[in-house]
Amino acid sequence: MQKGIFIEGTSSCVFIEANLSNNCNQKELKKITEFVKKSCSENVHVVISFGKKAWQLMQPNWTPPLLQDFTALKGKKGYRMPSTQADILIWAHSSSKSHIYDFTETAKEVTTGILDLAIVQEGFEYHDSRDLIGFVDGIGNPKDEKKIAAAIVPPGNIGNGGSYVFTQQWNHNLKSFLKNTIATQEKIIGRTKKDSVELEGDAMPKDSHISKTDLKVDGEGMKIYRRSFPFANKETKGLFFQTFTCDPRRVDIQ
Repeated sequence: MQKGIFIEGTSSCVFIEANLSNNCNQKELKKITEFVKKSCSENVHVVISFGKKAWQLMQPNWTPPLLQDFTALKGKKGYRMPSTQADILIWAHSSSKSHIYDFTETAKEVTTGILDLAIVQEGFEYHDSRDLIGFVDGIGNPKDEKKIAAAIVPPGNIGNGGSYVFTQQWNHNLKSFLKNTIATQEKIIGRTKKDSVELEGDAMPKDSHISKTDLKVDGEGMKIYRRSFPFANKETKGLFFQTFTCDPRRVDIQ
């Protein structure tokens, strides 16, 4: 189990998604994992995740049974979530943007010739852990030992002690969303904007964000452990969504 998954309260991070270069072999890939281990400290918390291709290069003898490449999703009215499957995800977070900068620059040097970087996206804490739309993010995360149960593959299962990771880079249309009244925004999300109080009864729309994602299947809650961060670039801004789960089918259902 990678401790950095559960260390909370950090204010700055970087998400690095990369693909194996043509020259990458098991020995070269192990250099990256060793770099991640050595980079973990009191100041910087680093987590590394593997796509199916990279996992099978690192550990050709067995693969977690539910580890699959992402697939594109098609929704109503032409909406689509594209798939940009990468081989490696490195997530580093800290209370110091300076430490994140140093880590990122070193990571670029270490991965040269081994990985082809696809995404290098910095994230930051926005006010009191809010998304850029103004709502507190991750308010429904399980607490204490329950977050470990939600995020970590339990004993007795292949891959126990590890976690399945899912990311999406949500590019917000803030102008469009913020044109809505506060009351309408709250119905879209399913809780109040200022105080993060969940709507109840008839006040909670069936198609709100919370209604769609706070689910049970055969009496079991589909809980996941979110570690998302807002981001802002020259052309885009939004939320880099990241979640850890003991079973990726929970994300599929949501």
